[in-house]
Amino acid sequence: MYDELSKQLDTIGYEFDQDELKKRTINAHKKQVIKAMLLEAKRLNFDVYSNQAKTILAAIVSEPEISVERAVKALKQYASGDAYDQQLMRETLFSTALRASEEFKMVIMLNGEGVNRVA
Repeated sequence: MYDELSKQLDTIGYEFDQDELKKRTINAHKKQVIKAMLLEAKRLNFDVYSNQAKTILAAIVSEPEISVERAVKALKQYASGDAYDQQLMRETLFSTALRASEEFKMVIMLNGEGVNRVA
């Protein structure tokens, strides 16, 4: 989405802040994914009012460049799993989301791993 919009703005000669445009297009896509997951959650009678459920949705959407289809599939998988499967999926989702965070990158750098490791 960002690349298409960026090319169109370049074509018409419109000046824009590339970083700001990229952030806004990513956020717009994430909102679209979240709305689709909320609709699917309603269809599945999956309660999204608990903090844990909201955290699951946030962890799913935090995956870089996740598609609507893949996010909805992950939600369905989580909602249809038993307690053990849900716990495993939560741990995986939360670990993945944290590894993409700035704080995790700081820990790597301050631990001296930044030179040898690519996150």
